[in-house]
Parts: sequence; C-alpha cells; structure tokens
Amino acid sequence: MYINPYYKKIKGSYILLISCGYCKTDIAKYQKVGKGNVLRLSIDRIIELSTKLSKKLTCPSCGKILGTRVFLKKENRKFYKMFRSTFNTKNINY
Repeated sequence: MYINPYYKKIKGSYILLISCGYCKTDIAKYQKVGKGNVLRLSIDRIIELSTKLSKKLTCPSCGKILGTRVFLKKENRKFYKMFRSTFNTKNINY
C-alpha cells in the first residue's frame, strides 16, 4: 500500500478511481489534470496505490500487468505507461 505524502490539490484537476479491467479490483486514486484519456500515470499525482511502487504496475488480486514504469528525461519525471483496455476509470467527487 502506497499513500503519497506530498499530495496537493491542483486547480482544475479531478480524482479518478482506477480499477483492474479483468477482475474490477480498485488499484489507485489518481489526480487527473486536463481532458483526454489516461495514457500514463505520473507517480507524483498518484494519491493512493493498493500495491507497492515497482517496475510494473500489477493488480494485487489477479496479478495481471496493467503498466510499466518509465523515466522521461525531458520532463525529469517518472510515470507508469498504461496498457490500453487493461484498466477502467471512474470519476470520484469528494
């Protein structure tokens, strides 16, 4: 279980609940900024993660791989590149 201690609310952002596309288990709460689909999860915007941070993002119950960790030198940022159709998103208002 990972909880981000540096989480801050960003203006114009909203919270998404990301779940496994195979077994519907909740994986993460993510702060999304802007329109469009979720193609990658920036590690500094993850609020809660039900697994620990590792090279691959896997579902804790079924073990399927949902994404891989990548480092982008240009932005100096780590993120998970998500595989399409392996996860579901749901908007949370709280």
